[in-house]
Amino acid sequence: MNRIKASPKLIAFITLLIIPGFFFGMALLDDSSSSEEEPLLGKMAQSDLPAAINISKTGSKSSTPLVVSDSGGNAHVIWLEGTGGKRTVRYNTNKSGAWGSGQVVSHDIKIGGSGPWPDFAIDSANRLHYVLTAVSSFPNYEIFYKHYADGTWLSSQNISQTAVIGSGGSACPTIGISPNNNCYVVWYDDFNAPDQWHLYFTCKQSGKWSNSVSLPVGGGTYTPEIDVDGNGWAHLIWIKRRRSSSTVLYSSNSNPTDPNKWTNPITISGQTNEDWCEPDVAVDDQGNVFVVWMQNNSGNHEIYFRKKSGGSWGSIQNISKTSTASKLPRIAVDRSTGNAYAVWQERAGGKWQIYMNYSAGDAWSSAGALTKNSSDSINPDVYVDKSGEIHVVYADNAVGGYNIWYLSTSEVGGVPVVLYPPLNVHLNTVLENDGNSKKNIIRWKKNPDNNNESIKEYKIYRKKASQGVSAYKVRTKVSKGTFRFEDTGLSKSYKYSYVLTTVNNDGLESDFSNEASEPLVFPPVSLAVKSSLDSTKTKKKNVISWKKNSHNGKNVVKKYKVYRKAENSGTFAAVSTVEGSQSSYTDNNLSTKKKFVYRVTATDKHNRECEPSLSTFEDYVFPPIDLNLKTILNEGLFFSEKMNRLRWKKSPLNDPVNVVKYVIYRKKASENNSSFKPYFVTEGKEFEFWDRSLPQDEKYSYVLTAVCHNDAESKFSGTRTEKAQ
Repeated sequence: MNRIKASPKLIAFITLLIIPGFFFGMALLDDSSSSEEEPLLGKMAQSDLPAAINISKTGSKSSTPLVVSDSGGNAHVIWLEGTGGKRTVRYNTNKSGAWGSGQVVSHDIKIGGSGPWPDFAIDSANRLHYVLTAVSSFPNYEIFYKHYADGTWLSSQNISQTAVIGSGGSACPTIGISPNNNCYVVWYDDFNAPDQWHLYFTCKQSGKWSNSVSLPVGGGTYTPEIDVDGNGWAHLIWIKRRRSSSTVLYSSNSNPTDPNKWTNPITISGQTNEDWCEPDVAVDDQGNVFVVWMQNNSGNHEIYFRKKSGGSWGSIQNISKTSTASKLPRIAVDRSTGNAYAVWQERAGGKWQIYMNYSAGDAWSSAGALTKNSSDSINPDVYVDKSGEIHVVYADNAVGGYNIWYLSTSEVGGVPVVLYPPLNVHLNTVLENDGNSKKNIIRWKKNPDNNNESIKEYKIYRKKASQGVSAYKVRTKVSKGTFRFEDTGLSKSYKYSYVLTTVNNDGLESDFSNEASEPLVFPPVSLAVKSSLDSTKTKKKNVISWKKNSHNGKNVVKKYKVYRKAENSGTFAAVSTVEGSQSSYTDNNLSTKKKFVYRVTATDKHNRECEPSLSTFEDYVFPPIDLNLKTILNEGLFFSEKMNRLRWKKSPLNDPVNVVKYVIYRKKASENNSSFKPYFVTEGKEFEFWDRSLPQDEKYSYVLTAVCHNDAESKFSGTRTEKAQ
């Protein structure tokens, strides 16, 4: 998108640029102190604005279009073609430079009379993925998945598999792709009992799908939507319905491959007075969450919005504010800038039109029409690619029934006198999932002084950070619409530096950009955290320990910086800085009602900070405390019984979890600790156990563990042994 160079005294204002059938709203911002990208279209003449293109051109009904864009800025669209049980999925793209005629990509599945509620996604390798509800051979409604790789749509896969027991109606799937290209799919299903709807989840790693599981978010759930941020966190919304009204709920997961990591659901909307409020979610690379939904205020249907930023939810906002009905919202986010774009269909002038609103930061502009037709324009979808270009699709009955129409923003600029390198090159280093290698994520911005139409690509150069400038070699080339590159599989033993150049269509190459370099220190290793109660037994303290990285020389590390976040929060915050000679830090006065996660970084003598270490987590569940053992002899006239009475208390460290039972382990006192065996199980609300009828010539030792609802078991408590009589 174009940058605007405004005069220092330019006052921000809203202007409408109109073309036949379409007009766009945009804000021109004061640029006296910075050169930020403009939120929407940029400074264009009317002749530069894009016109909508009919990309289906079929004789049957085209509906429900979905759009994504690859790293080169090419658009990919799927939609439904036909009516009832005779519908097919069609696909089209402008990757070749022009739109084709579209192809059927659902030959191997049967779409039923209901649904099929498709969802569409693209991964970092430009592979396309879609999911939908279709009829299995049982027959049964199931979730089917298909993906496009190396120029071929591969066979559909049944990934819900509820028909194997003859039950379950699988509906409304949603798909999200992680930064490492895992696929996460959620849908709602009445697998356990007819019309008792729960959310189900499956994930694809290394080409294999996991077994589907019910998510621990309660029942009565419908229409899930999922997205994954740049840190790999999954963000999930869905609705609950009651008395012709629905509410929007939210949960997140820092490790979506573990279905037990989902946070407790929270309601993020009020009662919408819409039976189906049709929410949608998008996230950016910083973990901010953007949600839209429909809401009926005294008969007027409006589009509402709420944003989660820095781990906290902001206020609910009406972003349509129109006097006519606003329906079916969709939202997309520029993942690098956080600019958000919402589209919906608006009943304006007696016809449905496509409307858009956008925000740069937390402030929304005024809603404006993308279409102003004599026909009906419905079912919009929107996507923002890595270069900030906006892609919109919708259905319109202007010619020959409903067809799918596409439009996008375009970039214009002047002819440069010289070719300039890209701007603001910087990198972020993160460990790969296996912890054995790392990747460098390089980001940059295009130079506004270049003529974008003449640019062909960017070259990325790399060297070891300790080498001179002459050591730079070309690492890769990327298209002009790409502003992010991941250099993966790198050895943790070396540090690297990068520069970029701009190349135009004539092969002219610019000078090097600014250098982005890793600091010459490495993060610590073997992080561990040990939790305990303080002397009052009301607060928690965590001792975080680590070991020096063998790649760091003597006295190279100036400081270690300790970061902390709540386990169900998305943002790490620095809590302390310690000297480079230290190998531990004690985090005091912590609430027992939260669990915490830690990372540690190292800084060099120039205060340059390296990538974070692997995260370390508190234990999930802790043993009980104040374990007491008392031996009692119950002696009568004709009998004598020895009993051991055990008493204990619940550990406040278990406040965030649900302890359902305690396991009592016993061994003979003369045996070693490996001889402890489970002996008895009590309910989680019981704190006493009597071990009766014991031989008087034998002594026993005991330990206890706590067990949660998910069968996670704590470490052993302290040992208690009978005293000599």
